Amino acid sequence: MHLPPDWDQPKAGNEQLCGRFLAGVFTRKGQRLPYRYLQNPSEEALPLVVYLHGADAVGTDNESPLALHDIGTIFATDEWQAAHPCHILAPQYHFRSHWSTDEMNDMVDALVRGHAGLCHANWNRIYLYGYSAGGVGTLRYIKSHPGFYAAAISICGATGREDMERLAELPLWLVHAADDAIVKVSYEDGSGRKYHFGSRDLYEALHEQAPTLRYTELPAGYMKETYGVNPHCSWVEVSEHVAEYGEWLFSQKRE
Repeated sequence: MHLPPDWDQPKAGNEQLCGRFLAGVFTRKGQRLPYRYLQNPSEEALPLVVYLHGADAVGTDNESPLALHDIGTIFATDEWQAAHPCHILAPQYHFRSHWSTDEMNDMVDALVRGHAGLCHANWNRIYLYGYSAGGVGTLRYIKSHPGFYAAAISICGATGREDMERLAELPLWLVHAADDAIVKVSYEDGSGRKYHFGSRDLYEALHEQAPTLRYTELPAGYMKETYGVNPHCSWVEVSEHVAEYGEWLFSQKRE
């Protein structure tokens, strides 16, 4: 994938955090899904965080999802694990797939449920977040598996009209830059894919019926001026303010 020159890069220290994750491959019906996981040694039933990477990390190396940006390791730091011990699961889809395909949807669901059982996770505190293609996948999985996730964060994602009402059924935080040209914050101007909803579109459509829906729209120019990165890289805002976003995420619990 050709990336713009102002693409986000990980900070020093991210490589060490990546090293805390073990590697695995989930196999189902002859299909393989590489994944990395961080297993907290606690014997208590802890939250499980599922992280979905963007299209820039697609492949089979089982490294790029965590290595390309800080966003995949924000909950692996000593500080976060001390305050909010948890398990983390980070699958990787391959070049001929996408989070939104039916096959990958089923694969990830089977992986998450199996891993939650193996690590004795708290089934009422399974969280989901992702950026770009992972933000799209986050919204798709909420729709496909209503009542399963306790809360989710979709960063620079989009979705279609089908089953939109299910996005109002759990605490969901949408994050998007107003000047994102890769995944648009809104498709109401008639551009792009006719039936797509960007984060702004979703918030406007759902917020009156979804009291737990949150939306952060970063103003045009903010990502470039604040972080020196492409407007699509709004995951940097979440990484830099992990206390705010993470505390909200981990405060949610499925009834």
